[in-house]
Amino acid sequence: MRSSIPRAFASCLALLLAGALASAQDWRGTGRIEGVVQDESGQPIVDATINALCAERGGGTTIKSDKKGRFVLGGVVACNWAFDVEAAGYETRKISIRLPSESARMQPSKLTLKKSGGASASPELQEAAAKADAAYKEGRFADARAEYEKLLALRPDLAPTIYQQIGFSYVQEKQFAKAVESLEKVLATDPGNAAVRAIAAQAALEGKMIDKAKSLLSALDESQVQSADVFFNMGINFFNAGDVQEAIGYFGKAIAKDPTHVDAYYRRALSYLGQGKSAEAKADLQKVVELSPDSEMGAAAKKALEQLK
Repeated sequence: MRSSIPRAFASCLALLLAGALASAQDWRGTGRIEGVVQDESGQPIVDATINALCAERGGGTTIKSDKKGRFVLGGVVACNWAFDVEAAGYETRKISIRLPSESARMQPSKLTLKKSGGASASPELQEAAAKADAAYKEGRFADARAEYEKLLALRPDLAPTIYQQIGFSYVQEKQFAKAVESLEKVLATDPGNAAVRAIAAQAALEGKMIDKAKSLLSALDESQVQSADVFFNMGINFFNAGDVQEAIGYFGKAIAKDPTHVDAYYRRALSYLGQGKSAEAKADLQKVVELSPDSEMGAAAKKALEQLK
């Protein structure tokens, strides 16, 4: 028989638990991925643009290759990083590189680009690309978008990548409706892009567009999701948007992907408490204590279990 607790008590207990939880959506960490961008003959490609995205943590960055074609993506979390590698006169290449842990030491990846067969980039194109990248890195997102629009007029074939960057710039400014609009243009030509679909869904949730987020997620191929954190972050976003039942479902998906995901058990327990479902909350809190007894989260779970007796 399911036991229950007063909702007022559950709310207080949920607030107690929430105080011990840190955000897990930041893509910055201590990990490092190195690589070399080269042409088909093995010659380095200078000043290639590498757009790196960690969908699991909802963010990423843009870097450039140096005079020897080398690049370093430093200060990042363990993640399945999606790279879009671009250079004037070459076909854009998409690749995923998994950083298994922040302490991992990986051999530099060689990213080979094929000639596009088109004319060399014009000075106007090069200038717009340089200005767009500089403005984005400096946080001048409106200026970056203006330059991306110039790029779009010059190279409509690069529309998916350009709209992706425009969408990310809107996310940075918390203009979530416009971010979703831009990212949906990427999905119109690349509907199977799970990374962009996840970011678009998160932006929709941040903008309280719950139905739009659900629509985007309905087409997500979950078999492409490599990390439980993607589901966990969706749960966080649904929880923050007030859709607790949907949040519980995504925390469950995170646990199914990784049965040792302490944060997912913890957050699901908090969600259950908000619904007055003490039996389910107890089971998850006990799992938190079992998996992480000495952590701050484990200590909070122990206190909560004592109050639920």
